[in-house]
Amino acid sequence: MKKTILNKEYWENRYHNKQTGWDTGSITTPLKDYFDQLEDKNSKILIPGCGNSYEYDYLIRNGFSNVYVLDYAQQPIENLKKRLPNSLHSHIILEDFFEHKEQYDIIIEQTFFCALDPKSRRAYVQKMHTLLKENGKLVGLLFQFPLTESGPPYGGSREEYIALFSEYFEIQTLETAYNSIKPRKGNELFFIFTKKNNTMHTNIILNHQEIEYKIKRIAYQIYETFIDEKEIVIAGINGNGLIFAEKLSAVLMSISPIKVILCDVKIDKKNPSSAITTSIDKSVYTEKGLVLVDDVLNSGTTLIYGVRHFLDVPLKKFKTAVLVDRNHKKYPVKADFKGISLSTSILEHVQVVFEKNNNYACLE
Repeated sequence: MKKTILNKEYWENRYHNKQTGWDTGSITTPLKDYFDQLEDKNSKILIPGCGNSYEYDYLIRNGFSNVYVLDYAQQPIENLKKRLPNSLHSHIILEDFFEHKEQYDIIIEQTFFCALDPKSRRAYVQKMHTLLKENGKLVGLLFQFPLTESGPPYGGSREEYIALFSEYFEIQTLETAYNSIKPRKGNELFFIFTKKNNTMHTNIILNHQEIEYKIKRIAYQIYETFIDEKEIVIAGINGNGLIFAEKLSAVLMSISPIKVILCDVKIDKKNPSSAITTSIDKSVYTEKGLVLVDDVLNSGTTLIYGVRHFLDVPLKKFKTAVLVDRNHKKYPVKADFKGISLSTSILEHVQVVFEKNNNYACLE
């Protein structure tokens, strides 16, 4: 059986063809009951993979003022904007969850986890940990039926979820929901997980102070390289690459007279040969110095496709910068500026986490 590719187009088609069996038409009881006992209505709340998000409607109607919803399918975002006042539109975000970079007190899980390819589950857990503030909570419902290749939705068991989440979260509650809606009775686990604020059991390769130092050093190296330029472009690859680019730009502008133009480079890292877009027009970076930035240089695939994109126009000078260079390149691409070079097993994974006052890179 051909495996379903769960990309943006897949979900757009599901909405277009009205194949939305997960849509219950109203908020479900377990989440309603949870919301009803919350006292702090200023809590910053995110509902990712929101769909038509009746939970958002309920929270807004009940006085919660700091709620955000996110989806990367256009149709549900348009549906929400049509039925909600313009004053709330800035809280309705069209974006890939894995590229999002705010922080929240509470994140609500409702038929998002089960819609992801099971191969993405560890990345989901890590991203949730990053998006939550200190002592933040991940709350919601997980399906409890056997995990198979048939899906979405994809299931799992209590034991599997404990093994998956416990590295990054304290398991406060994980039990069969007593108040599920009838079609899901017995098939849902209600959970409350609290973010672990100290994950030192992972192998930290760069701590916050070290990352701050390396950002400053690389910024000085960029200044020295482009010292004769009045203006340069710092182009960050979406996600952590863009965050790293923002940090480099801030330091560079504080230490030099060079005007910095920040550019967001949209690359599908799972399919880097697909169309690449930038937040600024080609004319803005033509005949200018440019630095292409990412957080980790793994095989070099993402970076080399990014390099190729910018070579479509003449540049005065073109350099690359990464925080971590893993030395496992498949392509002839190098980092001109790097925070650290790391010789690791190809099976090991480097994760860079940018949090307020707690940046770190770890080896897993």
